[in-house]
Amino acid sequence: MPYPLYVALLWHMHQPYYRDAASGDFALPWVRLHATKDYLHMAEVLADYPTIHATFNFVPSLIEQLEDYASGSATDRALRISLKDQLSAQDKEFILSFFFSINWEHILNRYPPYRELLRQRDEVHGDWRRLPDQYWPDLIVWFNLAWFDPGYIRRDPELQALVEKGSNFSRADVEKVAVKSRSVAGPTLAAYRKLIERGQIEVSTSPYYHPILPLLVDITSAREATPGLPLPRTHFAYPEDAIEQVRRALVAHERVFGRPPHGLWPPEGSVSQAVAELLGRSTDLHWIASDEAILARSIGASIERDQYGHVTNPHLLYQPYALRTGDRSTGRPLAIFFRDRVLSDRIGFVYQHMDSQAAAADLVHRLHRAWENLGDRDRPYVVPIILDGENCWECYENNGDDFLRCLYGLLAADDRLKTVTMSEYLEQFPPRSTISNLAAGSWIGGDLLTWIGEPAQNEAWEYLARTRQQIVLRAAHDAGIALDVIGHAWRELYIAEGSDWFWWYSSRNNPGSDVFDVQFRGHLAEVYRNLGLPVPQWLLRPILVSRPQEAGRGPHGYV
Repeated sequence: MPYPLYVALLWHMHQPYYRDAASGDFALPWVRLHATKDYLHMAEVLADYPTIHATFNFVPSLIEQLEDYASGSATDRALRISLKDQLSAQDKEFILSFFFSINWEHILNRYPPYRELLRQRDEVHGDWRRLPDQYWPDLIVWFNLAWFDPGYIRRDPELQALVEKGSNFSRADVEKVAVKSRSVAGPTLAAYRKLIERGQIEVSTSPYYHPILPLLVDITSAREATPGLPLPRTHFAYPEDAIEQVRRALVAHERVFGRPPHGLWPPEGSVSQAVAELLGRSTDLHWIASDEAILARSIGASIERDQYGHVTNPHLLYQPYALRTGDRSTGRPLAIFFRDRVLSDRIGFVYQHMDSQAAAADLVHRLHRAWENLGDRDRPYVVPIILDGENCWECYENNGDDFLRCLYGLLAADDRLKTVTMSEYLEQFPPRSTISNLAAGSWIGGDLLTWIGEPAQNEAWEYLARTRQQIVLRAAHDAGIALDVIGHAWRELYIAEGSDWFWWYSSRNNPGSDVFDVQFRGHLAEVYRNLGLPVPQWLLRPILVSRPQEAGRGPHGYV
């Protein structure tokens, strides 16, 4: 009997670690707001299509932040200001600059009263003193309200009533939307646990604070894809940190979901042979994943496409590979999937510009072409489609709901296509081919340039190395130092190893403010405070001067 073409969707959920080391506040509200708009919504849509199986990757540091909001222990500046009785001049300036941080075309313009508030702001050229008192509760309500998934609003009578009211919001209205905004984090993880119990999804993990594993193991791995790349003066190579980030992830995942993960998405799809060998030691992990560019470099063969983007040698891309990782006590090799970049990026960047039905039909058509190009019906093949699961939907109409429902509906009705989780596929079809040396790189350009090589990035790695050395020296030379003190210091360092800080230091990206620089240096400064050491002057100075902020927050480039 001929096999269908298997389709493995992986939705990756991640936000930077926003909790400020000193104050405990969240520097930015995106975890809370993506919970109201995306995390719960993605689970709810899939639940309506029980024959569609998918994998969701949750970074443990994101889960930690969701749990903090759910418990009521988390707050952020936007939420705190939303709930203030009296707004200062500084508060009003912040509200005017920040409370339109949403996709204007697809979300703000959906709500005429919100659009009118933007018009009024522009009319007074941002001078808060020229705006009436009622302007502030109205804008606070609309910012928090518009970040809810439209379907959630329709199901919640209180939120729907606020939409219908439109303006002249009261203090009670402000409190209502703010409290609801924080509370959505609670049922979010429960919704995914329910889908796991139904056998419909797999949840995979990532190293706890989302570090770039090849760079933790050895920063010289960046030169594999980019020979001659300028590197920090200090040779940063600490595989033990990578091991600890993975260990913490496995422990946290089992606590939250009641079972160990079988899959791990290396942050940004970043891998190397040394990383493969490190991950191969885990008896829990069965698979990892990366990008097609890494496959091409690993096997010395390019992934060929025709003028329409269809893969013409799909037998190379559409299968998992076994990795050579030394002795594995599980008796089974660690497998790796490589995502189809074109199909993944069409969801991330192209289909938002198309009619939902036409976009879903285009993706299914491309899968049919892949099935036809394979030709071999007597061997199983799988198409990995892997992308961020929260960032693109604000650029779609109706928060991507129409597109997702069209796509899931078409896939469910198609006999030639069958959706699977990564582990489901491997249980039936172990890898047929082996990669002996996994190339170093990521899903962004197939290299590691996004996180190292530029002056600001290299300076950040220097700061990280210096601070790490202080922990090692203090632990070695002060036998009386409390274990919890050392533990807190290591935790702050592991947070600072996260990929996001180095991402924002890249000139390719647009931080828009110094918040990430402040947070990165703040976590390193907290290491010194934990150790009872003075914070060095170099940690008190910005690594990077702010670059001008662009309007909007949507996806802005292919990966």
